[in-house]
Formats: sequence, C-alpha cells, structure tokens
Amino acid sequence: MVHGRRAEREAVAALLAGASAGRGGVLVLRGEAGIGKSTVLRDAVARADGLLVLSCAGVESEVAQAFSGLHQLLRPVLRHVDGLPPAQAAALRGALGIADGTASEFVVSAALVDLVAAVAAESPLLLVVDDLQWLDRASAGALLFACRRVAAEPVAVLLAVRDSTVDTSDLPEVVLPGLGRSDAVRLLAERGREWPGDAVLAATGGNPLALLELAEHGDLGQVVADFALTGTVPVGSRVRTAFLRRVSALPPSARSLLLVAAAEDTGRLDTVLGAARRLGVPDDALGTAEDSGLLAVVGTELRFRHPLVRSAVYADATFHRRRAAHLAVADELGAGSDRATWHRAVAATGPDERLAEAVERGADEARRRGGEAAAVAVLRRAARLSGTADGRRRRLVTAAFVALDSGQPDVARALAGEVMAEPVPAVTLAQLNGTVELYSGDPAVAFGHLMRCGELLARTDPEEAAWTFTLASSAAFLGGDMLGARTATERILDLDCSPATRRAARALSDGVITSQELWELPGDLAEHQQDGGGRTWMWATAIAWLGSDQREALRLAEAAGHRLRAVGATGAISELLYYRADIAYRLGLWTEGIAHAEEGVRFSREAGQRGWTANLLAVLARFAAARGDAPACQEHADRALAIAVPLRQHAAAGMARAALGLLALSEGDDAGAFARLAELDVQPLMTFGALTDVVEAAVRVGERDLALRHVEWFEKWAGDRVWTRERLHHCRALLSDDPEPHHLAALSTEDGRDRPFVRGRTHLLYGEWLRRERRGVDARVHLRAAAELFGGLGATAWARRAEGELRAAGGAVQHDAGSLTPQELRVVRLAAVGYSNREIGLRLHLSPRTVGSHLYRVFPKLGVTSRGQLRTLDLDAP
Repeated sequence: MVHGRRAEREAVAALLAGASAGRGGVLVLRGEAGIGKSTVLRDAVARADGLLVLSCAGVESEVAQAFSGLHQLLRPVLRHVDGLPPAQAAALRGALGIADGTASEFVVSAALVDLVAAVAAESPLLLVVDDLQWLDRASAGALLFACRRVAAEPVAVLLAVRDSTVDTSDLPEVVLPGLGRSDAVRLLAERGREWPGDAVLAATGGNPLALLELAEHGDLGQVVADFALTGTVPVGSRVRTAFLRRVSALPPSARSLLLVAAAEDTGRLDTVLGAARRLGVPDDALGTAEDSGLLAVVGTELRFRHPLVRSAVYADATFHRRRAAHLAVADELGAGSDRATWHRAVAATGPDERLAEAVERGADEARRRGGEAAAVAVLRRAARLSGTADGRRRRLVTAAFVALDSGQPDVARALAGEVMAEPVPAVTLAQLNGTVELYSGDPAVAFGHLMRCGELLARTDPEEAAWTFTLASSAAFLGGDMLGARTATERILDLDCSPATRRAARALSDGVITSQELWELPGDLAEHQQDGGGRTWMWATAIAWLGSDQREALRLAEAAGHRLRAVGATGAISELLYYRADIAYRLGLWTEGIAHAEEGVRFSREAGQRGWTANLLAVLARFAAARGDAPACQEHADRALAIAVPLRQHAAAGMARAALGLLALSEGDDAGAFARLAELDVQPLMTFGALTDVVEAAVRVGERDLALRHVEWFEKWAGDRVWTRERLHHCRALLSDDPEPHHLAALSTEDGRDRPFVRGRTHLLYGEWLRRERRGVDARVHLRAAAELFGGLGATAWARRAEGELRAAGGAVQHDAGSLTPQELRVVRLAAVGYSNREIGLRLHLSPRTVGSHLYRVFPKLGVTSRGQLRTLDLDAP
C-alpha cells in the first residue's frame, strides 16, 4: 500500500487514464533513497488495467554497459523490431546485442520512438523506469528522447530518479515528501511495531524505509539521542548501518554470496551461483540469504530488497574480497565476454596494457552499437590501465571527443584537463579545447583555440585546416564577432585546398553561388573532406542560409536534415535546426519554424550544447515578439539570457534582447524599444536583421545621429548581399526628407516577396507616410497589404497597428469567417464555445501547439485579440 501519497496517486491516476484514452504523458518521481518511489511505481503497475507494462531498473554497476537498460525494457516486445524501417531495425538489434550492426545513439533513439508507437498501436502502454540515475547513459538518453516525443501516442511513462544527475527539468515532476505522523504510525502498525515517538519521525524526515529499518533493526535510543544532540540524523547512513547489521548476523557463506550478487551486475542467478561456487560458497547459502529478506529470487534473477542493500554490501567489503568476487564472476562469464573483461578491469591492481587493449575494444564495440556515452567510461578505465604513456594519452583524447559527441561536455572538459597534464601535441590540445568551448563554453575562447589549430594544420593537412577555420567562423558568429567570422572564412582562401573547398569558403564569405553549385557542393566536398558527422552538408546549409534564395535554403536544409539523421550526426542537428527555424522565420513559415526551434532546444539540451540552446531560445523569443505574445517572449528571452550571458554567447544574448525590443516596438512603446535596442552591439544585429528595428526606434525617439551611424555600418557590411536591400531602403526611408523613392525601391526588391514580415513592415511604413501626406487612396493600398500580410503570419500586434492606420486613412477593416480556411474555422468554432487548445486538439487530431498556431493566425483575420471575443462573432460562414 502507498501511504500518504494522495497527490502522487492522483498524478499517476491521471497519467494512466490519459494513456487509456489515447494521450501520451510522462511523470518523473523524484526523491531520496527509501522515500517510496519504487512503492509508487509498483502501485501504478498494479492499477494499470488494460495497459501493457514494460519496465526496467538502473543498476549502479551497470552504468558502463551500453543499452543494458533498454534491453531489459524491450525484451517482451522485441518481435515488433521486425516491423521497423530496415535501418532502424538494424540499429536497434545492434544496440541490444541481438545481431551484428553499427548504429548511432540518435538512430537507436528514433527507433525506440517508432517501436513504442508500434507497440502502443496494439495496446496502450505503461513504461516504468526505476533508479533512472543508475541506468546506463545510452539507455537513459534514448528513453528521455522518447519521453519528449510520445505525446501523440497512448503511452504513459513513469520515471523514478533519486538525484539531480539526470536532467529531467523539462518533464512534469513530483517530488515525494516524507510521511506525515498518521501515515507513519499506520505503516509501522501494519508491521506490528508500536509507535516509538515523534523524535524518530523528525529524525528520519518521514522516510518510509528508514522508519521500517530503524523500527525493526535499528537502535532507536541512539537515533533519538543523536537527534536531540544534532537536530538531524543522516538517513542514508542510518539505513545502511541497519542493513549491514542484518548482513553481519548472517553466516560467512551467505555474506559471500551477497557480495558476489552485489558485484555481478545483471542479477542472473546462474552466473551468481557459478561465481560463488568458484569461491567455495555452498549452494545452500542462497536460501539463508533469502530468509534474511535482503534479497529474493524472482524467476532466474536475483533482486536485492533495495539498491541501498547492494551498495551497502559492496562498500563494506574489503578491496581484497571485492576483487575476488569480480574475478570469480569474470571466470564464470568466460574469456570472450566483454562483461568478463570489464570485471577484470575493475579487479585490476595496476597498469596492464593487454587488459587496457581488451577494455578499449569493448569501448569500440559500444560505439559501434551506438553507445557512445557508455564508451566514455570504458575508455577512461582503459586509460587508467594503460601500460604506456602513448596509450594513456590516446585513450584520454579519444574519450574526450567521444564525450563531446555523446552530449557530455562537462566530462569532456574534465578529460581535456587530464590530457593537458600529458605531453600532447599542440594541435591536438588546440582542437580539443576549441571543440569543448564551441559545444558548451565561451565562443571567443573557442575561436582562439580553433584559429590556432587551423594554423597548425595549414601546411600538413590543409583540408582539415579549412574545416577547422569554418568551425572558428561559427564560434566567432556565436560570440557576436562578425569580423572574426569573416577573417576565419577568408583564411581558407589562402590554403592549398581543393577547388571545391575554396569555392565553399568563397561562397560562405560573399554568399554568391549558383543553385547547381550549391547542390553539388556536398558531394564535391566529400571527395576531400571527412564526412562522418555530415560536415559537407552543414557547410552547404550554412552557405544557403546566408544567401538570398531562402526557398532554396529551405530545400537544402531539409535534405541535410535527412542526411544527418541517417548517419546519426547528432552533434550537428541542433545547429541545423537553428538554420531551419531562422529560414522559416524569414519565409513566414512561423508554425514550422517554431516547431524546429522547439525541437532544437530539446536536441541541444540532450547533447549538452548550451550555446545552441541559448540561440534557439532566442529564436523562440523572436517568434513570440513578432506575434505579439509578450509572456512567451519574456520567458524565452530570460531563459536564453540566463545561459548566454555567463558563456559570452553574444549572438544569442543579442537576439534575445532584440526580441524584447521588437516586442516593445510592435506595442508602440518606442522609448522602451529604443532602450532595449540601442545598447546592442551592431555586428550581430546586422546578421539577424534587427538593425532596422534599432534605426526605426531611434528615429521615433529623435536619436537620428545614432540611427545614421547604424545605417553606415549596415551599408559597409551589406555590400552586394541581395537580401539586405529592402531593409537598407527601409532605413534610408526613415532618415530621408524625401522617403518615397526609398519606399518604392524597397518594394521593388524581389527578395522581399519571400520575406513577408519584412515586406509587411515596408508596406506599413510607406502607408503611414502616405497617410501623413494626406494621400489616403494610396495609403489604404499599402496599409491593407500590411494588415493582410501580418494577419496571415499571426503577427497580432502588427496587424492591429496596420488596421488602426488603415481606419485613420479612411479604410474599412473587414473581418469575417469567410476568410478562414476550413481547418481554421473548425478550430475557432471550438475555441468560441470555451474548449482549451488540448481539448480542441483531441477532437481534431491536432497537437495543442498547432491549435495555438491556428488561433494566432485567425485572431488578426477576425479582428479580435482574445478568445472571449470570439463568442460575439458570426462563425457560420459557408
């Protein structure tokens, strides 16, 4: 029975009900050891009527075994693997060790999502994971990846986790508190124990396991005395002591069997018994250990009563006894087993190059199966076992780069520190430190390291030097140093590189490349560049993103996405999603762009790429600002700045602050907009198009000199870039005594047709000027065009501003349901009668986010600003 868990029971009940009704959901149960997480999980399983239950539990010593947790979870449904796409099926079989094959963590994670969906199509599903903090990293990463993508499936996920080492901050969470007095009394009464007094409750914090162990096996008098003296009792140590007291009361043979079971990490009964026999432990020791209640036999598995029992037994044993247990397990597993190699490594007492090589081969196998995260721990162990300085150095460097690729930047940073203590070539150090900083640190520091690395490679490996300078350019961009970005790119032109590499560098610098050359570029570069991480497609995508044809850029970015996902290049996906979100913003595909940015935030968080997380949050802030969603804009901007400012990610910080300025500008708060925008560095402003916002705000508050300086910068930087022309004319019109030629020039640029928000701003500015010149007929044409463009985008505040100007110019603003698409009309009718976005989504088979996007676009078309106003409208259009 679950005592005192009403809130938790209700949350779990809602989760299970949602899965039964076809809705996905996730709930994280967090709390200290013994607080009752496992009990809540067991209660949930017992109440999961009509749901197929799949479960697994993390084991502390199994953390380095790639995908061991996933294998445990999926064992009952492996038949569904055959129904997956061939590439996913092969990857999952390879990861689980049931067939040979190579994979990446991303492909395995994607396969898990599709497998879960396939299983859920036959029966609603409950996934239960206990001790998530001890699940191997590869399995934990795949599961968290799936958790963030099961909302559309009838899948409930319950995750129990002890500490904060696993980042689940974006998932719904319940923190389990200790029991209250009445529940604690009832718990002990059920076990035939009298209430020992309130001091024990205070001392244990109501921890159920601590209460039971101390009441049944502990020294209650000592507990009360300690609490009176210190005001606290370490629950973990007290419970551990109680467990060890029970262990000490067992005969030596039973204690030895418990130690072998604690050292062996899978719970396989035959392996534990075989290893125990090798140590001279009789088979009847198992019965004695079972009778103690410290472990149980379930089928062919041994299970400890609680993870604290395992850790207490293992930690209390001497190294000599632990070593003997590991060697016995290794001998039982056999010489050809990777697990046997791992047990021998744990038992090693000094350097052993042959063992180090065997452990390294295990790491290679883990990487081949997609378990890069687990491979890091294995490589570190191999480095410690290395019998030569070269072997240690090489394995540490490899571990650091694998840590980066697997989303462990802090581990990579620590390994880089270890590498620096070794006599490592300067180029290796520069590359390692530069890459670590680029992924998760200070981009200015990354720029310095990468530029040095590029120079060191320039003569010996010019193609690799070229890619390194490209990374340096990216670091400079993230740091807001656009001149540094150009310097790094132009340095490639001085290298003895292939024509394809030089062509790519030139296009990255000036944005000039034909469509045919752009699409041929990845293949041409691949003849000279390593392409394991999809670098050639990323290079081409960056060029397209900086170019004028954004529809071409969109198509190329989509193709690059397919390529990166196919090869499992997870390290580049966050950056690609940034490009896709930004391209979609320019093209007015805001619903798709927001989806890309949100996915990018998830990916970058999973990969530990804090810089890209900040940049993608800033992109979301800009979308919210353009749509006039002030709360969302402020939230995204605050989150972006919290990451960006300490890391000196100036591009992200600049975009976040510029988004707040754009929001103020859309609301007519010219002074507030100017205060936000005037303090920003001019260089990143030019890149993401916010310079016109600064100029407009400056002109409106009378700061023409500052506006002129910004326009001069803009003109120098823009050069022949086609996509800057409409913005440049926009700025000139704001500053000119005769703005009409500039307005007309801005509207004549072809680029603006594919940038509807920019074009809407141009129409609005021209229309406002025409109205002030008392040219009402001409003004109405442009103001109506602005209102329609803004309305189609869902830019609510800008649409209201355009409509207000249109009315002032003598125009009529017509809003009726006839302008809506059939889907928009269905959504708005349901919203008008009071349904929430989630309820509308369930009825129309849409996600809540898609429903919200429809309403954003509909409000300006109907001339309303809130859901309540929808009730006053005639929504009976044909």
